[in-house]
Amino acid sequence: MDTRALSRFTGAACLVLAPLALVAGTLTEPHFDEDAPAASQLADVATHAIPAAPARTLVWLLILLMPLTVLYAARMARRGAPRLAAVGGALSFLAWSAGIASIGGVEAAYWFGSRMEDRDTVAALLDAVTGDAVYNTLLMVFVLGHLVGMLVLGIGLWRSRAVPAWVGILFGASPFLHAVAMGIGPAVDAIAYGLLSIATVACAVILARTPDAEWDLPARIAAKPVPERVAA
Repeated sequence: MDTRALSRFTGAACLVLAPLALVAGTLTEPHFDEDAPAASQLADVATHAIPAAPARTLVWLLILLMPLTVLYAARMARRGAPRLAAVGGALSFLAWSAGIASIGGVEAAYWFGSRMEDRDTVAALLDAVTGDAVYNTLLMVFVLGHLVGMLVLGIGLWRSRAVPAWVGILFGASPFLHAVAMGIGPAVDAIAYGLLSIATVACAVILARTPDAEWDLPARIAAKPVPERVAA
């Protein structure tokens, strides 16, 4: 069965949906004083949790596609820049997986914990989780892997000539813009992820237009054994 077209259009969908979900995520997340006690934070989240919960659920489901998104970006860069694609793709995949597991898990605890009557117990749990070495290690993997991996992958896209140079530049620069924007406000943060979305939508268009013959060999051909050479 030739699945090349299915693979390409699946990748194009991930490249469009996941980064747009990041933009939506910055605009729909509840805002609270991160330096305040966890109980106070839960009270702030409670004022936003019920009306925004369905939207946040959809947003996080789409953000789950980010690890696949960077793998498809790496696949696009592989032919022209195999080493950069391998390193950037692996680091980015690991980083986004760690970020979803850590940040996503804690945000879910805030959402559901804000609806519980015994917020003091939930607050104690959140303090224990966010102070745990495993959680902070995952968070560090996300931050460092996100910055380095996306930069390397952006350079790989640029060097591979699979996409226009500006696409690779936006792709690689977006995490640094995001890091700067976090200290300014959600609107600026949304712009940073919006620039990433522009780059990934361009990748998606190019991927969707790529002929099957240039994307990959069908599985049946790739698995076909090489005939043995007959001695003269």
